[in-house]
Amino acid sequence: MSQNTSVVHVADADKLICIRYMYDGGVLAHARICLLEPQNGDFVTGSELMDILEDDGVDFNAFYASVYETEVSGGGWLPIHSDITKASDISTSKDIELPISTADNQNQVAPRIDVKLYHRPADGMPERTYDSMIAYAKAQPTGKLPPSLGYFGVGVMGAKTQANVGTLWRSAYQLGASFLFTIGQRYRAQSTDTVKAPTRIPLFELDDWTAFAKFAPKGAQWVAVEMGGIPLDEFEHPKDCIYILGSEDNGVPNSVVRSCHHVVSLDSERYASYNVAVAASIVMYDRMSKAKKKEGKE
Repeated sequence: MSQNTSVVHVADADKLICIRYMYDGGVLAHARICLLEPQNGDFVTGSELMDILEDDGVDFNAFYASVYETEVSGGGWLPIHSDITKASDISTSKDIELPISTADNQNQVAPRIDVKLYHRPADGMPERTYDSMIAYAKAQPTGKLPPSLGYFGVGVMGAKTQANVGTLWRSAYQLGASFLFTIGQRYRAQSTDTVKAPTRIPLFELDDWTAFAKFAPKGAQWVAVEMGGIPLDEFEHPKDCIYILGSEDNGVPNSVVRSCHHVVSLDSERYASYNVAVAASIVMYDRMSKAKKKEGKE
């Protein structure tokens, strides 16, 4: 016997059990109701539960049942004979006993067992329940992006040592760069770039400064890393920007420095000029560190 009501009132409630079931992803408001009279007045067996659900049209070749329990887990769905597809295949010695709660005799409401039906996983595929898929979806980025989210690119003008550029690319990839670029010199793959960064984020090879000016993304601020600028510890990184570095011996040309929105410099105790890969890594790490501190305060 099946009904589509959510509460069942019966004349002899102490003998009947209300089986309320739904499929994974559904809601209790749309659950189906079956009435079961168990052989034992103290518990319902797993085979009895499966049998009445089979009679109501549940295909146990495609689904398995779980009952809601509170004593063991504090509130969770307990699988019932999930490895069995027919109630008749359950042996009496291995059958599960589900205790029956006392009926509300005053209101003549039958005791109830809530059941959720889960899809059996396909052969060779992991089980994906509705709850797990919703949790996965909520963990993914959505259109509601944090206001502090931005991007940055980093590159070298007139690089002197290709091995140093390879190291820079590796650090740039590790520290979140969106793209890489060279100005005036092609990049040859280096063993120092152990992550092969240009295969993971875009690398642009630009012929000269004019080509860079045409290439630079709209709205991105240009930041020259050069001596005589704002000390790095005082510098507030733009949300969207491009970091421009020069060679170790000549640095960033003065004409380029003058055209940049910002100039940032690195303090030192002895020798003022850093290796280009080291200088870029320090700047990118500073950006990441300050961004994390800012997020922690918001």
